[in-house]
Amino acid sequence: MQADKNLTNSLHISFTGEYSNTLDSKNRVNIPAKFRKALDPVNDRTFILTRGFDKCLLLYPLTEWQKVEDQLGRLSSIRGRDREFVRSITRHAVSVQYDGQGRIPIPEPLLEYSGISKQISVIGMLKKIELWDPEELAKKDAQQAGIEDPGFDDLANEINF
Repeated sequence: MQADKNLTNSLHISFTGEYSNTLDSKNRVNIPAKFRKALDPVNDRTFILTRGFDKCLLLYPLTEWQKVEDQLGRLSSIRGRDREFVRSITRHAVSVQYDGQGRIPIPEPLLEYSGISKQISVIGMLKKIELWDPEELAKKDAQQAGIEDPGFDDLANEINF
């Protein structure tokens, strides 16, 4: 029964919204209280932090990361393309646990990759969280039309938006 309850709770994780934050002197960022409250206790305050496909960082709750690992594990270890894809996702992944103030540490190599130096935009992406340098995010936003993009019409129809 408890396992069913945990499974049900983990299906309801939902991170939405955007928050501005700053790194402290120890390269820690505060995870918004709204996001911490959405995290199922089975995750034990633990996230997996890794590089994103865009120039950002991805923060997965432990249970969501396990789903990613399951999917990556289905790729072939023989095909070079599959190996390189899995390697590119997993080699930079680190486990981080937020402290009593809700802060997680961000390793220097991940800060360098993302361009984050002091200010951070924290964006909820339903089952994961993105961490962006605000200038990089502004560049990304300037390249796209946003929700007005005509190509989004097909996607909106797919999800009955």
